[in-house]
Amino acid sequence: MNATWSVLADKAKAAVRDAQAAASEARQRVEKIEASIAHVDRLRDDYIARYEAAQRVAHSIQDTITYRKFLEHLRGLRRKVEAQLQDAQLLQADAQAALAAALREQAKMEAMVERETRNHALLAAKAEQRALDEAGLRLFNLR
Repeated sequence: MNATWSVLADKAKAAVRDAQAAASEARQRVEKIEASIAHVDRLRDDYIARYEAAQRVAHSIQDTITYRKFLEHLRGLRRKVEAQLQDAQLLQADAQAALAAALREQAKMEAMVERETRNHALLAAKAEQRALDEAGLRLFNLR
């Protein structure tokens, strides 16, 4: 039997494992960045609540300026993290597409292995039938 298809099927399995690992890593990266965005949002909400509580008592203009600067800093940080999230989501989509392609290739290679096995079995059955026919003819001719 031809081992070429088996070798190619094994390579396809390895490619699927690699693609699955890359897809998993990309998914984890997206989840980590989404958690970072949620953390920045919690920081902003907490800071706004503290500032609103401080507004009820006397405060200086410098406090207001500092508050606004910090909120602007948080907005900038959120924009940067959102950009990272978009990049990570694109990488995740690419990894998912690569995984799908690897799975298709693996299915093709497995089908070729099955076809080769089936063809080999058919050839063996034909050879066996031919041998039986020849033996039957010899017995018939001996009579």
